[in-house]
Amino acid sequence: MKIRYLVLCLYTLFILGCEQHKSPFYNEILKSEKGQLRGIEIGSSIEEIKKIENKNFLKDQMADYLHYDYEMNMGNTYTVTYDFSEDNELYEIEVAIFLDVTKDAAFLFDNFSDHFNKKYSVGRKEDDGYITWHTKSINSNARVAVSMINDSEAYGYLTILIRDLDY
Repeated sequence: MKIRYLVLCLYTLFILGCEQHKSPFYNEILKSEKGQLRGIEIGSSIEEIKKIENKNFLKDQMADYLHYDYEMNMGNTYTVTYDFSEDNELYEIEVAIFLDVTKDAAFLFDNFSDHFNKKYSVGRKEDDGYITWHTKSINSNARVAVSMINDSEAYGYLTILIRDLDY
């Protein structure tokens, strides 16, 4: 009984310790483990995305485009844009993250790098500074690139770009 209790305590401490090594912004931006990001999969329809995203933060929409602006707290925001084909299939997701502290951006970048490395295998550093991972869409079987860059200078700025390579 004591061994079982000890194992349970160690496991709990391990889980709590892991959660402390995540940016406070990570879970809000990730939103879901499903799909490539935010519970969204390349090939989804505009209607499917509107069900997942918060309509209160929708700033712009057209027949082939959705743009959301989210404020996490004072000085820290992110935007999510979705681009659709003429057939109403999502072919690109772009998340731009603006943080007032560059160290916060570096920490968040590391969190997402770890996430994508676990999900898609180790990413490749490109000549333009992006790290890229490759996968396939469950919806369309299209080849998908997940790319990310930390462009922080005076403030924290990250970009995550997910696109259909077959589009």
